Amino acid sequence: MNRKITIIFLIIISGLCLWLLVRGILWYRNSAAEHAAEEKRNQAIEDIIDSRRLLISEDGKGDDPFGEDKVARVLLIGLDSRIGQESGHCDAIQLITIDNNTSTVSITAVPRGTYSPLPPGKGTTSSDYYVSNACGLGGLEYGITQIEKILGVKADYLVVVGFSEATGILRNLRLPTTETLQWLRHRQGYAIGEPQRAHNHSTFLKQMMIKFVPTKISKLDTALEYIVFKLLKTDLSFTQANKILDAISAMDIANHPEKVQLFMRPLYPVQDIPYDPEGIEKYLDQTLGPIKHLLNKADYSGVQEETVQAKLLGVIDENKNNSEFISWAYKNNLWLQIEDDNMRLNAQYDILVSYLVLLPDKQEREFVIADYILEMENRGEIVWQGKARELLRQENEEKN
Repeated sequence: MNRKITIIFLIIISGLCLWLLVRGILWYRNSAAEHAAEEKRNQAIEDIIDSRRLLISEDGKGDDPFGEDKVARVLLIGLDSRIGQESGHCDAIQLITIDNNTSTVSITAVPRGTYSPLPPGKGTTSSDYYVSNACGLGGLEYGITQIEKILGVKADYLVVVGFSEATGILRNLRLPTTETLQWLRHRQGYAIGEPQRAHNHSTFLKQMMIKFVPTKISKLDTALEYIVFKLLKTDLSFTQANKILDAISAMDIANHPEKVQLFMRPLYPVQDIPYDPEGIEKYLDQTLGPIKHLLNKADYSGVQEETVQAKLLGVIDENKNNSEFISWAYKNNLWLQIEDDNMRLNAQYDILVSYLVLLPDKQEREFVIADYILEMENRGEIVWQGKARELLRQENEEKN
């Protein structure tokens, strides 16, 4: 099995589909207030992850993600960040439980429209009292507490995945990005709506696990694993994430798919709708096509892929001298949303160079360049690797 494909699964199990129902491309917010809100959202996530990581350390788990009960529960959340909000909506929620006692994996979906109380004074209408809004109106930490109440169990670990990273994962898996996003977002064509979409996310995860997890534990490319791991916002350590992947590999789920079981809280009568990348366009035409004209722009914009890409490239070009934008774009891996390979590599390097200027510490700049070199080495991008090595050489000359 292709080694890089195998490594990419590390991200999948950490929440691939969780950001895929986002309502559109994440554009840079030009106003200071909107940008400040975006920064507060990112910082809130980091603060929560840091606090959870500290608790894990105090509990004595160390590098063993399973602990005494031999079970690891990973809560995967996709945040739909709205303009001007300091917290994002929990727009997709999946709990992945890896049980070493039974050699099984369970994936439990929580529909975003599940009822949840809100902090006093936050809710104004009946439609506000959804678990997705528990994160958006009450903050991520409050939302996690409500999600765990619905699940009836506390999660051991938290993973939050961004839209740019999810898009990059789909591309690395050689899946049709736009169509897959539409398939995962789609709910209007189902009689049961949102619960079916939430279950589709679980089905998608199971199919990806069966297809891409190695059937035998093998020595993987640690450098590439590290690069992939850095894309995640999680309180899992690098070692813990690898041990979870090894545990799933040992289950041989490719030959025993029954070891991956799907659940939902609360329970709804849903169907197992298979994700078929080969026939996805036909499926979307049959289910989404007849109702496109009835959907609002929040659910289906109707904008062509070329238009979206042109706008994204335009935003990057217009803000190339904007230090706030450059910092935001680098931290959110904005270039991963670019479909064209050459344009994406150019944008990544340009953002890298501009970001380095913002870092006052030379050692930090060297670490950033070194990570980029590792990525380019693993991707076989010799030209870009050489450019980065020249940057590192310049850093060393200045240092001396």
